[in-house]
Amino acid sequence: MRDLVYFGHLILGISVVVASFLVIRGIKTKASWVKPLSALTATISWLLLLPSSILYITFYPATKTLVKAGSWPWAHSIIMETKEHWGILLPLFVTVAALMVYNGKAEESKKWWILILVVSILIAVMGRIIKMGALA
Repeated sequence: MRDLVYFGHLILGISVVVASFLVIRGIKTKASWVKPLSALTATISWLLLLPSSILYITFYPATKTLVKAGSWPWAHSIIMETKEHWGILLPLFVTVAALMVYNGKAEESKKWWILILVVSILIAVMGRIIKMGALA
């Protein structure tokens, strides 16, 4: 079950990154599919909380123990805590950006989409650092 939830988490996370990039590109070209894609991205970002929550509730205690026992205990103290809080804020950011697109402020929402893209990529990098900390 852990692997299935983990891969679902990865696929949804990558989807948010790719969709955010496509929304930014679509805003530049004034594409007609920007509104539905921004709504889909917001939905995916909220759905991403499901596998994240399952992983956190079910497998987090063991992961925390592994990371803290490894040679990089700071990977939990600093990186994991940051990743968790940014992950909770991400759906809110995407929802604000999608609502701006729907309210005809697509050009103004571009900064939000860039923020979403950067934060999503940083969350992925932090996840990899934590995984390396567990294995170190």
